[in-house]
Amino acid sequence: MDMSSDAMKSLSERIAERARNKEVVSPRSNRAAVLALRSDIQQAINDGWSVLAIYQTVHDEGHVTFSYQAFRRYVNRLLLGKDKDKGRRVSNSHGPKTAPPADGVRGFSFNPHADKKDLL
Repeated sequence: MDMSSDAMKSLSERIAERARNKEVVSPRSNRAAVLALRSDIQQAINDGWSVLAIYQTVHDEGHVTFSYQAFRRYVNRLLLGKDKDKGRRVSNSHGPKTAPPADGVRGFSFNPHADKKDLL
């Protein structure tokens, strides 16, 4: 059995070679890939295809190499105009500020001794 030259290299050498040969992928290049396919993606959406079906096709064809979640996020933001903050409810950690009731009742208070007339 003939051993390949890769088997003769140390792990560190193989890692260094892989790092040199690996394509640099950044969020900017992912965004650019979606923008490059913008018209095709938009047409497929208009034709009734789901974002998942579109992703699976362009991923299998090698046009995109990133995750479906990232693809969906780019499509929503760049093509469908959905902002990630739209529709989210911003809550105040202190709760809503309301004025106390005019009748002076401030809330429920528990009375451990029941009044018999209230039980009838």
